Amino acid sequence: MPKLAAADAVREMSSETPPGLCYICGEDGVAVSQTEQRILKKLTDGDAMAYTAFDGQNLDLERLTEAYGFCPMFQPFNVILIRDLDGDSIAPSDMDTLLKLWETLPPRVVVLAVIRAIPVYEVKRGAPVFLQKQKKITSFFEKNGILCICEKKNVIQLGKQIQERAKRHGCEISREDAELLANRCLCDSTLIRSELDKLMACADGEPITFAMIDALTVQQPDADAFRLARAVTAADGKTAFRLLQALTAKSEDSKTILGLLSILSGTFTDLYRARLGLGASRRSEDVTADFGYPKNREFAVRNAMRDCKTMTIPQLRACIRILRETDRACKSSRTAPRLLLEQAIVRMLRIDREGREASR
Repeated sequence: MPKLAAADAVREMSSETPPGLCYICGEDGVAVSQTEQRILKKLTDGDAMAYTAFDGQNLDLERLTEAYGFCPMFQPFNVILIRDLDGDSIAPSDMDTLLKLWETLPPRVVVLAVIRAIPVYEVKRGAPVFLQKQKKITSFFEKNGILCICEKKNVIQLGKQIQERAKRHGCEISREDAELLANRCLCDSTLIRSELDKLMACADGEPITFAMIDALTVQQPDADAFRLARAVTAADGKTAFRLLQALTAKSEDSKTILGLLSILSGTFTDLYRARLGLGASRRSEDVTADFGYPKNREFAVRNAMRDCKTMTIPQLRACIRILRETDRACKSSRTAPRLLLEQAIVRMLRIDREGREASR
């Protein structure tokens, strides 16, 4: 069976004779969780005691084998739920045993593998490509059951979802403000849900306004910093200065500008490392390990690997040099930091793909 979207997977698993194997993963954490719950409800009629759950990162094969023989009373299926099944933590011999178990599933047994906490694929050319350590498992599920991928939605899709959810809870939010919220949350559906809950509680039935979003939502400057970097390397001055205005809307003092310079320098460094990694055919997890990124910064590497494909190494190197010079100037000259930053953006916009800075 081919890879399926969440709605199609739920429909297949809701049939009278559902496939015995279903694997759910994706960057959209809320969609993964919702798909898991909907399938469990269909298979168990909502009975939380009607399935057996396992930790996929510490899988007990003996207990798992015993669970296959369990026959729940008054339930149509024996559901085995395995959360965060990590191919890297399973020994090769155990992997062979596991696949053989899945090949000979008893009647009425359904294995549901749900991945939330570990990365299993990276996006290349707009499509998910599974990591090597997960390919054996995912290929098996795709061939013998269902492979469901809940991919990250774009700003427009998330904006519509935000409007629909707000409406269900008696609130209103404009399309522009809904998309702004999605952008501020880096299109992370889990963070969006949390922030929207807070905004709806504050609105108390009244419309959610830009002022509420600006005052209450978590600031995510990395998102605009990545977009600013893309605009600069694409010579899109209009977008670059619009994003600069958004990033400095609340303050233009030296502390704010120096903080923004630090974020931009970090963003361009992430892009530079990612571009080197792509040139060496390295994956995002390889780049993460090579440069010692902490786990809470893994998303920065994934974003950089996605965004750096049209950029060149000389171009990125020149931008980093300009930002370093600007940081030094902000700390040593009397020129307004905002003006220095604007001059830096103009200089970066003039850099060609060979890293040469055009004359004034």
